[in-house]
Amino acid sequence: MAVSASVKETFLTLIRLGLCLPATDIRGDIDWQALQEIATQHGLSGVVLDGIEQLPEQQRPGKVDLLQWIGEVLQNESSLSVQWDVACKMADVFDQNYIRTYILKGPVIAECYPKPSRRVSTDIDCFLLPKKGNFDAWSLGNDLMKYHGCKVGVDFYKHSDFYLQDVKVENHRFMTPCRGNKWLMKMETVLQSLLKEDKGEDKIGSSNLCRPPVMASALFIIEHSYSHFMGEGLSWKHVTDWVLFEKKHRKEIDWDSFQGLLEEFGLKKFFDSVNMICKYLAGEVPEDALSKRDKKLLDDIWDDFCMVEDDHNFRGKLELGWKIICSAWKYRHYAVMSMPHALWIYLKGYFFVKIPTI
Repeated sequence: MAVSASVKETFLTLIRLGLCLPATDIRGDIDWQALQEIATQHGLSGVVLDGIEQLPEQQRPGKVDLLQWIGEVLQNESSLSVQWDVACKMADVFDQNYIRTYILKGPVIAECYPKPSRRVSTDIDCFLLPKKGNFDAWSLGNDLMKYHGCKVGVDFYKHSDFYLQDVKVENHRFMTPCRGNKWLMKMETVLQSLLKEDKGEDKIGSSNLCRPPVMASALFIIEHSYSHFMGEGLSWKHVTDWVLFEKKHRKEIDWDSFQGLLEEFGLKKFFDSVNMICKYLAGEVPEDALSKRDKKLLDDIWDDFCMVEDDHNFRGKLELGWKIICSAWKYRHYAVMSMPHALWIYLKGYFFVKIPTI
């Protein structure tokens, strides 16, 4: 769907208003149908609705459109509430079996939002570690979920998956798609080391869900966004996630170390452009301050993005390989490797490295 300049400007202004960021006034007629479609596509219906609430009465959408919008947001919030209850119950089961549950993304990012319930999430991502001793917490976690009646899929090297009370859970053995990739293997080693050095004392509320160390979450968010960008396309939700996480945790991040690690892991070019887009969204820099490379990324965000099917069979592998080929221009501008090199890494990992060793 082609997005007009006026719709883009209004959409970004409403995001800024909804996130309590500096924003200019909205002028002219507003295409509410187009705005709602974009807000839904980018997972920001709730944030944009909060922006609408900041508008004068005469600028808001009509009653029918507004009620439809509110209904969508309430449905999203209901789903998040169910996810939270499921995550807490799951963590309680793991805690009783001497397993520490780290929650990845999800609530850790949502709590950075002015209204945490506005951040849409479709599943639960976790990483398990022993509370004491040295056993395989990932495997035990899978066995415990089987004991509780879940059908656990373990055919994918990166994570197992199961449904608990109709909520999808991904139990991560690895946090990054590191198979065959020397840069991401380095990153995976650092991420897991940061979690293993942690004591699990930073829990969310009264739950047994642990926050990862801030540096681990920061690195994970950037890598996760990079993987989405290369395979599917980046959304404004990814951008708002980093804007708000960085704003909340700015003083806790060791920026020299963080930048050095991004360079080491081959993510520096991507991060530099994403960071400029974040500053643009936050109103800190105008669009004409963006470089050509930054604007390419901005254009890609506005393009329709295609979600990769969560399919780990041979057909799914072919689809992912094809998406690497289609992302050749992204590798030229934002990666430390070429598209053919990336395709070779993918094929080498699939055929010769079934389960990476950290």
